Amino acid sequence: MVLAKETLEHIATAQQLKSDLVNYYKKREQKYKPIILTRYAKNHALREDIMANGIDWLIHCFRFQKGDTLIDRFIKKHRALSGLEIQILERWKDSFEGIFEVKALEADSVRLFNLVDQQEYTAASITGPETLERLKPGGLVMSRLIPLDDIYLFSGNMYLLPPGDKKALQDLAAKIAQSNSSAKYDQAWEIQRKYRDSFISYFGDDLITLPGHKLDEAFDNFNHYHIEKTLHNMPEEKKSEYPAAAPKMEFPEALTRNDNVGLIFDEREGLNFYPGFESFMAPFKNPRLLEDEEHREVITGYLESDSISTLPFRKMVERYPESSRQAFAALFAKPNWDNDKDFHELMEKHKGAFLKKKWEPATLPFNMI
Repeated sequence: MVLAKETLEHIATAQQLKSDLVNYYKKREQKYKPIILTRYAKNHALREDIMANGIDWLIHCFRFQKGDTLIDRFIKKHRALSGLEIQILERWKDSFEGIFEVKALEADSVRLFNLVDQQEYTAASITGPETLERLKPGGLVMSRLIPLDDIYLFSGNMYLLPPGDKKALQDLAAKIAQSNSSAKYDQAWEIQRKYRDSFISYFGDDLITLPGHKLDEAFDNFNHYHIEKTLHNMPEEKKSEYPAAAPKMEFPEALTRNDNVGLIFDEREGLNFYPGFESFMAPFKNPRLLEDEEHREVITGYLESDSISTLPFRKMVERYPESSRQAFAALFAKPNWDNDKDFHELMEKHKGAFLKKKWEPATLPFNMI
């Protein structure tokens, strides 16, 4: 398929829009990066390519508490956008990831077959046709596609996969398409449960705080413990399927530079990291600290954050029922605060999207990746 001149012009427009979106994110990275870390930095170091994919996911897929997207916020901020630019951006909210077989290469596009939904797509590169030179007929590529006119554009990283992986990837694609009922999905929950059990037995609790600079060392030791615990009662023939040593951890600077980091390992929400958590937790143990505006701002910041769920608030109410009641009463000038009725209404108001969210296991079986 030879792309129309108009489509080629629109690709040039799309390239500038994508650059502007990334710059829009970077100017607000301190605000938005924690959202990416919550999804992508659970148990792995955030490599450059993973971070790039995280930014791409945030731009095209993530919805904030009020239901809007980063693209919506970008459009609202840039009043001078043309009708064409807005039309392109609005369609980009309907992106999807896939595992694609390369069917044919054209001068400036490629014909793909998606193993996930069994559909064919014509795609071009947002950075220019030279990027497509890496693709070969019969090859496999994992990437995200975003719509433009009557074709699609590659978005984020393109991961080339050996042709020999085709059968395994076809199986994986089928499992992705029906993951809610698949055995792998259930297995992922079981892996997360066991990992959480190890976390609690090693650290002594499902909520802990650590100095930021100690995170890497602490998790290296913990993962070593978890692997030994997993292998202890396993039949010898099964042990070879598991790594003999835990991978070295390297947490992002956004966490390690903090004096303290809170870690909560929840049954549903998985392992979550909260920089500077002690400043949040302290007023729930000692409500008098809320006389200090700085402590009040920390709690309201958690309430207003689009990336923080109800989890840290629920933990405070569970652990410190009376002092947390006093803290909320002081914070909202409501002496008769009720930790059942009023707390639920507070979470509905500020964290409604999280209350409706269907949680996915954060720890996936290694053979799914």
